Amino acid sequence: MSTIIYSMCGEGRGHATRVQTIVETMLPRHRFILLAARDAYHQLYERYQDSPLVSVRRLPGLFFSYNGLKVDYAKSCIASVPYLWRLSAMVRYVSNMIDRDKPSLAITDFEPVLPRAARKHKIPCISLDHQHFLSISDFRGMPWRFRWRGLFLRGSIPLFYRSQAGEAVSSFHHLPPRSGTEGIPRIGVLLRQSVLDLATNTPAAKGHILVYIRKQAPDSLWSTLASSGRSAIVYGLGERPTRGNIQFKRISDDEFLLDLASSECLISTAGNQLVGEAYHLKKPVLAIPEDGNFEQELNGWLVKESGGGWSTSFSQLTPHFVQQFLLAVPALRQRLENMSVCGNQDAIDFIERFLPEPEIAHEHPFQSPNVWETEPVTL
Repeated sequence: MSTIIYSMCGEGRGHATRVQTIVETMLPRHRFILLAARDAYHQLYERYQDSPLVSVRRLPGLFFSYNGLKVDYAKSCIASVPYLWRLSAMVRYVSNMIDRDKPSLAITDFEPVLPRAARKHKIPCISLDHQHFLSISDFRGMPWRFRWRGLFLRGSIPLFYRSQAGEAVSSFHHLPPRSGTEGIPRIGVLLRQSVLDLATNTPAAKGHILVYIRKQAPDSLWSTLASSGRSAIVYGLGERPTRGNIQFKRISDDEFLLDLASSECLISTAGNQLVGEAYHLKKPVLAIPEDGNFEQELNGWLVKESGGGWSTSFSQLTPHFVQQFLLAVPALRQRLENMSVCGNQDAIDFIERFLPEPEIAHEHPFQSPNVWETEPVTL
């Protein structure tokens, strides 16, 4: 049994879901230390707090700042200054963790602290994320508005970390590789067992529209859904009073997946993980990228390119547009029938290439505390 230390970035649940898929696939052959922040930490801690083989620990992260509904890159950069100021202290904190728990492998989902700590201890660190899509893809087939921004942001990828022992990129749809990156594994989306089970034992269709929106939404969304003629279930904004045909629910993974599997289609922000889960369950997607979030805007374009959905903005989300999308749903679903997006086995094969033979049985408990608060670090 090897110990794997695994870190992730992001305030949403996509990164945590990828990590959860790897953990549930590799347990009980290996044990895990998971480093996460905000919602990802809470999601994983709730799931694994009683597991003797998984220790979930807080680690501060980098996050976008918003101006209303739009990502504000200037505010995001300013907000990152305290994080960068404390980076060395966080590396020492994780380095001490590695010293005590002796992991054999470090995996990062686009998180910058663990790779630096792993390098100090000379343990292999590999990268498994979606963000490196920017560094491995040939942009020549993309519209110019994406090409120049992609080329600009490509240069920022190595600032997070570099010199990883290996890397793989997960996406629901891939572009051709750019020159020199042909050997990097391009895999599909990592799908939890609950998603795989629903795909083989799909609940009865209820005909509703499933909506997932983070942060906020304009009033025009509710009037558009109200005029759609379909019931709608909304996640991401918490519980609210029902508005006509629109029901609001708090986030619950199991209930959300059941509602997705029994829906007619998904209207959502353009997160890579959720789009991949919808595609695997053969649900067409109407993607609404977060304004100013380039990764989501690119994902929205990839939704259209893949043939499994449409993409638009809140300003263009009119009742007529939604009606046209609903009319197109049967044809989109037919395209999804011939599409495979699951990358689970490819991801496991990639990780196991870098796992050394365990030198000790690791039958003792974890040496580091399970929860961040029990061992505060001066940052």
